[in-house]
Amino acid sequence: MRASLFADVMRGVAFPVRPRQIAAAADHHGVDTLTRRKIEQIPDREYTDVFDIVVALSSTPAHLSGRRPL
Repeated sequence: MRASLFADVMRGVAFPVRPRQIAAAADHHGVDTLTRRKIEQIPDREYTDVFDIVVALSSTPAHLSGRRPL
């Protein structure tokens, strides 16, 4: 999911947030199954902004397994 789309998901949510709050916002917006799985895999810590969340999502096993080797 692109950062701009994830910004829409998190609109109105007060930062910092924890993964359970991210998951609740994502569920409310009906994100796809892969994005929801990525959220479940991010570290349990506070995230300060959307960019912080997107960086964490892009480092999850669910994200990396879909990447092609160079």
